[in-house]
Amino acid sequence: MIAVIMLAAALVWLVAPQLGPFADSPAPVQLLTGTVGAGPVIAAAVQAAIGVVASAVGIAALFGLMRPGALLAAIGIVCGGITAVGFVGFNGIATAGYLLASTLPVLVIITVIFACRRPLIGGIVVAAVLALLAFVFFGPTPIPQFYEMAAVAFVDDLVELSATVLSTLFAGVWILCGALLLTRDPGRFGAFVSRHRIVITVFAACCALPYVIARASWLTPWPLFGGSAIEEYGSTVLATGLMLGAAVLAGGVLTLGLILPWGSRLPRWLPRIGGRPVPVALAVVPASIVSVLFTAGGAEALLMTFAQSGAVAVGELALVLVLPFWLWGPLLALATWGYVLHRAATPPAPEHRDGARGSVASSAFGRNGVA
Repeated sequence: MIAVIMLAAALVWLVAPQLGPFADSPAPVQLLTGTVGAGPVIAAAVQAAIGVVASAVGIAALFGLMRPGALLAAIGIVCGGITAVGFVGFNGIATAGYLLASTLPVLVIITVIFACRRPLIGGIVVAAVLALLAFVFFGPTPIPQFYEMAAVAFVDDLVELSATVLSTLFAGVWILCGALLLTRDPGRFGAFVSRHRIVITVFAACCALPYVIARASWLTPWPLFGGSAIEEYGSTVLATGLMLGAAVLAGGVLTLGLILPWGSRLPRWLPRIGGRPVPVALAVVPASIVSVLFTAGGAEALLMTFAQSGAVAVGELALVLVLPFWLWGPLLALATWGYVLHRAATPPAPEHRDGARGSVASSAFGRNGVA
């Protein structure tokens, strides 16, 4: 379905290039191949070719004309990889960062609602949220301006945003399908990943620290990594940087969810669903897509930094070090694979229910739970 949408969109942009996302800003594939001067038709043609191949392979697999195997896996990984590097690139990471930062208030509200079910935890959470709100509205950082700016940008760049999201989903799903076919027999490497999944996941989460520390330094007299832009462009830059730093921090916490208890079992204070096992796909699919997104953006950053002639600029080198998505993406992919292997190898916990209320007992994980 995603491949068909990719193909249909590419055909429209071939006929009417001015309506496509490549009219104003060239795709990474044009920058990497030096075909920017050829116009947006080149990018639309490449996307159409990928859409044709993926649609044909998908239809063949759906009707049993192609068996799941190495060939199908290779086609999926190649199509997804070209799309990730050629059409998503670092712009995809920026888009994901703004989207996640924009949803942070919703996550805070949900956390407060559920935390209030426990008076002690709820009181602490409410106090923390009130302090945060006081900082937001009365502090030196105009956080509300970030949401005004983001809303305007989302409306003005709706086509580019939609194209990036579509390409990201396409690349993530096809690479995930290919990887699942290739890793049905984990082998020795899979055993290594499963055995060291905690270390791998911790290292993946730590990739968020350089950017988070750099953005947190903007609240001090010694701002790092672009802090001079605050004096040049004002407090709106400060708000944007802090919100993006918060989004990256949230990404690091979610990465740790692959090894923490709440990543395998829903917290018990959640109504009705508390204590039940987290569906594996609910964790694996988003993590896989994000790992593809990070790897593609990191690869583009590395290519653009080291492919140029002459010495590498200090600012560009600092970018790939402060934003190590080239490392975070592959490590997140391995951490996700380790999560899958761990969940598959963990036997279901026996079901115990509280006879009075029929709820899952505190010593059990729930129906068909996973330890």
